[in-house]
Amino acid sequence: MTVFKGFLTITKRNLRMVFLYIIIFLTISLMTQKMLGPQGTVSFELQRLDIAVIDRDGGELAKGLISYLSSFHNIKNLPDDESILQDRLFYREIYYIVTIPEDFEEKCLRGTGQLPVTKVPGSTSGYYVDQQIDTFLNEVRTMIDGGFSLADAIERVSEYAKNTPDVTLIDKTGNGGDMPGHAFMYQYMPYIIISILCYTLGYIMLEFNKPDIKRRIQCSAVSDRALNGQLFLGYTVIGLAVWCICTLMPIIVYGKAFMTDGHLACYLINSFTLTLVALAISFFISSFLKSDELISAVVNVLTLGMSFICGVFVSMDVLGKGVLTVAHFLPVYWYEVNNNLIAGNQILSHTQRNELFQGFGIQLLFAAALLGAALVIRKNRALSEQ
Repeated sequence: MTVFKGFLTITKRNLRMVFLYIIIFLTISLMTQKMLGPQGTVSFELQRLDIAVIDRDGGELAKGLISYLSSFHNIKNLPDDESILQDRLFYREIYYIVTIPEDFEEKCLRGTGQLPVTKVPGSTSGYYVDQQIDTFLNEVRTMIDGGFSLADAIERVSEYAKNTPDVTLIDKTGNGGDMPGHAFMYQYMPYIIISILCYTLGYIMLEFNKPDIKRRIQCSAVSDRALNGQLFLGYTVIGLAVWCICTLMPIIVYGKAFMTDGHLACYLINSFTLTLVALAISFFISSFLKSDELISAVVNVLTLGMSFICGVFVSMDVLGKGVLTVAHFLPVYWYEVNNNLIAGNQILSHTQRNELFQGFGIQLLFAAALLGAALVIRKNRALSEQ
């Protein structure tokens, strides 16, 4: 176990750097998760505006319109004085003014006339009231054409406005429809784990790739198989340590909410398979990189690129079809698919479980492929140096 002991010795020498990277990336993740994390489900409710209605008609339709609008907004009683109305509108005491002209029924219900309105410039709320007025007139017009009297039409339309149906959202996640906070934290795990392992193990392997150490290993009785096996053991120890530290994050931040999650085992398995992928990526990178500068450049491009393409920093819902097609060929994509599946369903169906295990399997295949490619590169390099 000479190589393994040497691996641990070099790791001890670089512990300060290892912990520095861990602290940096965990801090970045926590800050990002705090700023962009789940903000809770915002309930939808109708907005009541302060509006003024100037009734110059006084007829049945005009009174029906005022009653209809009062179901949605606060009607302010103001004098029919343009200067006063403009002043109240300027100081935002009201947001909308509608003037009902004389012969309202003939002009706007049976004719093609439009109600004179004044609203706050650039305000979208004015269009909201426009739509409600149009809805009232269109529905009354339709019911009159269907044989109802004007009074019955106004009564039925007003009654419908007062009895808007209640909407109940289905709680698929068991968390009030929200994505759990720890699930959002696990969304950022690929960036943390891959960055930490690629940086720390990359710098450690630079020591092993130094000419003097390589010559000592070649002169020893350690075979290539034993060498790779002991390196794998060293990688496994570092990988497990980083995985455990990252697993402590949601435990510390979310505590009981995370520990009592029904999908706790799925989160742990998904992050563990990702750790194996990260170890394979690190081993692959360290097979051909020979300087600190190259490690920094390659790891930055790799981690940030996969994070943006595969749904770590940007939700998959807003990514384009072409981007997602490319992401299929990257292991982080399958991790994020699994994470979204776990976070979005309180109970997984048989089909969803199969999709989950498929994601685990694809990640492991990526790890095996990268590991095999790294071994081939190392073997060819060793033969060329003999």
